[in-house]
Amino acid sequence: MSLPKDLARRLREILALPTAPFCEGRVHAAILGAVRASKRLRARSDAFGNLLVVFGRGRPRLLFACHTDHPALRAEGDGTAAIVGGIRAAALKGARLRGFDARGVRGEVVGAVGGKKAGVVRIATSVPCTRGEPLLLDLPRPSLGGRFLRARAIDDLCAVAACLALFDRLAATRFRGCVGALFTRAEEVGFAGALGWVRTTKTPRSTTIVNLEMSHARPHTPQGNGPILRVGDRITTFDPAVTTELEEAARSHQAKDGSFRWQRALMDGGACEATVYAHAGFRTGALCLPLLNYHNHAPEGGVAREYVHRDDAAGLVRWMEAYARGFSRFDAGRARQRRLDALWKKNRARLVATAGEGRARR
Repeated sequence: MSLPKDLARRLREILALPTAPFCEGRVHAAILGAVRASKRLRARSDAFGNLLVVFGRGRPRLLFACHTDHPALRAEGDGTAAIVGGIRAAALKGARLRGFDARGVRGEVVGAVGGKKAGVVRIATSVPCTRGEPLLLDLPRPSLGGRFLRARAIDDLCAVAACLALFDRLAATRFRGCVGALFTRAEEVGFAGALGWVRTTKTPRSTTIVNLEMSHARPHTPQGNGPILRVGDRITTFDPAVTTELEEAARSHQAKDGSFRWQRALMDGGACEATVYAHAGFRTGALCLPLLNYHNHAPEGGVAREYVHRDDAAGLVRWMEAYARGFSRFDAGRARQRRLDALWKKNRARLVATAGEGRARR
């Protein structure tokens, strides 16, 4: 399967952008640029900088969710840098880094030379680093050729690109429904953005949220076998009803297109934001891509670009599209629930009032 043009375009736009926990502005600016370029999209931010983008009119009952940061380092201004996110200090020995600010990646290079304090490495700088300045791994630019998509931050920027490609696809076919995408901040330090969002949002808890992630490939979930229906993570098993709906969407799409492949697994190597949404009471499911060089850890030691299989990434957008288009069928169950609730409300009082009549006659 070749990489679809809409997805390739969005990957080229997003994967090269610098990002770090609490420093996701360049990614959010690109998302807002896509919103401004479309007549079908609208966006709003919350107090924490999380971004909700909606396709179509009304309030979406379906949201795809992903985060916009990636592990990085933070200059401390004293010749050291703190690790922000899940990178092992041992992997950073001798690694090349680059600083970045609101204008993008700076050309000056610094080098991490190790350290003894947990979560902190000493750095040798060619230029002074501002305290608090994020430092990125100095790795080759993204590449989309061949079977694999490689970049410094596939996790979770590939999912950001997938959401934008989905919107492009829905617009091109004049989709008349309403679908949203939630882009959160600072996931890598412990779901900070998602935790803020669930505590303040007025989004109804009946809304379905499908979390999109990159998850460490396992022997039973190899790359190239398709995107994964993630039934749970290390902490939570997700909503069985949503899992069933996503599986139905996959099987239905596979019946139409035999080239579509997908997997199903409990990806319990870590936790993801789906746990946050599930524990906040949302109908929650999850899809993920099997990722290698997770958080830039190269198997032979040191750091390297992350990568996913091209066909898995293309399949993820196809699955998202199939679920979004078929969601009205799944949502019909909610219409039935509302009708049943109305009938219960209508008859409950009379049922209680007459509950003792049969016993009285005896």
